[in-house]
Amino acid sequence: MASGPQQALLPYRLSAFYISIFFVIGCMLPFWPVWLQARGMDGVEIGILTALPIIAKLIFSPLFASLGDRMGERKRLMLFFLTASLVSFSLFAWVDSFAGLFLISLLYGMCWAPLMSFGDNITLLSTRNSTIQYGRLRLWGSISFIAMSFGFGFVLEQGGSNMVFWAILIAIFLTLCASAGLPDVRVPPLGKTGKPIRTLLKNRPFQLFMACVALIHGSHAVYYAFATLHWRSLGYSDTLIGFLWAEAVLAEVIFFIFGGKITARVAACGLLALAASTSALRWAVYGMDPPLVFLLIFQTFHAFSFGAMHLGAMTYMNRAVSVELSATAQSLYGASAFGLGAGLTLLSVGYFYELWQEQAFFIMTLMGVTGTICALALKRHEKRHAQTS
Repeated sequence: MASGPQQALLPYRLSAFYISIFFVIGCMLPFWPVWLQARGMDGVEIGILTALPIIAKLIFSPLFASLGDRMGERKRLMLFFLTASLVSFSLFAWVDSFAGLFLISLLYGMCWAPLMSFGDNITLLSTRNSTIQYGRLRLWGSISFIAMSFGFGFVLEQGGSNMVFWAILIAIFLTLCASAGLPDVRVPPLGKTGKPIRTLLKNRPFQLFMACVALIHGSHAVYYAFATLHWRSLGYSDTLIGFLWAEAVLAEVIFFIFGGKITARVAACGLLALAASTSALRWAVYGMDPPLVFLLIFQTFHAFSFGAMHLGAMTYMNRAVSVELSATAQSLYGASAFGLGAGLTLLSVGYFYELWQEQAFFIMTLMGVTGTICALALKRHEKRHAQTS
């Protein structure tokens, strides 16, 4: 761990990473479908192209992270994949056919896949024996998301859809610069004989954990892919839509501010159960196409449907997974929640949204209910383990 001035600057170095990477996410999640639509893509094609980078995360994030555990490396691999992400994303400027967008989305998704897992892992390892709270660092990412999603609504109205591409490209470059300042945390390498993916996948509690986060975050698929387009169809301005996205993440920020106190009182499994049940309620309301006042209320539920899931997941992995397997565990969490859950769901929600419009949210409600069942099963398993140990 760093000492002296480096240790004093550690929170700022880590926060800079979250600020920059969430500039990327804060533009891509709300507005990338707008850019794709301007390229002539329909709802099904947008669903597929939005899902591809997420599905790539499902496949490649565990592979690249397990490579990191075998080598004991984090930062240098991260810088390599960020450079590759910057190059691959720039290729979007040269194509406008579905086939071309498909191939580049897959390539970009493969390069981008392990970055958040490596970043979270560096954060947890470099602050493991300090008083620095993960939630206080992560909230800067949420603030960054708010600034981009809300502020970019004004830019989009003035500059047109092509501004989306340039904003994301610049944000990826800033993430590369910020990541160069991260601590070079290393762990004892597992070597070629280590099998971190297999070890974790054979662990019954970790299986339940993966299923739970996949269902919770997968239930956000219609929201992520089609909320902006649906709200536009209702006549909401891009500025108002940006505010709705920003409001949701502001609630998440407030949740993370109190993250230390929350995790001291609520166990990881309790946070996961809260996230799943809140998701079920939130999407049931959205499925009824509520008036704006209800949207303003239920957007704040993002603090629980996502914030509680992420904080609960970080708390669970920090307690239940050894340091040597930590990068792989982070990647499997990402692969489950953001790959298996959101990615595979996004492949189908384009069809259901075209067919049912806002009523596609009811499918997301069922996923939230099933996620609640998995969270409660994990809680029972943990309770039995505690009684027998």
